Amino acid sequence: MVDLTIAEKAARRSAAGGVWSLGHLRVCWAALVAGGAVLTLVGALVDGSRAAWGVVLGTVIVGAFFSFSAVVIAKVGERNPKGVLAAALISYVAKIVALGVVLVMIPRDGVFDTRWMAGAVGIGLFCWLGAHMRYVWTTKLFYVDPS
Repeated sequence: MVDLTIAEKAARRSAAGGVWSLGHLRVCWAALVAGGAVLTLVGALVDGSRAAWGVVLGTVIVGAFFSFSAVVIAKVGERNPKGVLAAALISYVAKIVALGVVLVMIPRDGVFDTRWMAGAVGIGLFCWLGAHMRYVWTTKLFYVDPS
């Protein structure tokens, strides 16, 4: 038996969001925060507050990194679909430069444990990308407008 409630939710999500929807951000942030919370707890128990703050920073970096480009691409896509590739490329370069500046500016012996931060970035990537893939795979996309 097919659970139509899931299909109905997906159809509503697809119809309401449109092509440049940012609906995936809520799901991705939820997965990211859940993974970050678990790792923060583990870090705090194993290595103390520096590890916990490192995890929090790593989690925020991942969320900001992916959210920035999603918003830029969606906003440009709504106004000028032909400019999406250029916007994506420019936002990617800007994110890489900003990430480089952040990583260079973080002191090795400061408030943040950089090893735990790096671990949080790795775990955060898996959480975010896994949630995003599931969102895409379960979103019903109409090739023809059903109305």
